[in-house]
Amino acid sequence: MKTYDRNRNAITTGSRVMVATNGATGVIKEICGEGKSEEQLRRSDCVSIEGVEGLFCPMDLVRLGFH
Repeated sequence: MKTYDRNRNAITTGSRVMVATNGATGVIKEICGEGKSEEQLRRSDCVSIEGVEGLFCPMDLVRLGFH
């Protein structure tokens, strides 16, 4: 599944990202947005990141590097 970060960069499972609110970094392990529109997905807490607890909204993420 693909969505977009706060800068409109595409992010998918395996993308390296930073959580803008706390600076934590990690790799996306899952985007759980079944049945949601693209806009709903971008604004809901649906991204889990390896090594970071909780789910995050794609609007709170910044892609690091290219994937």
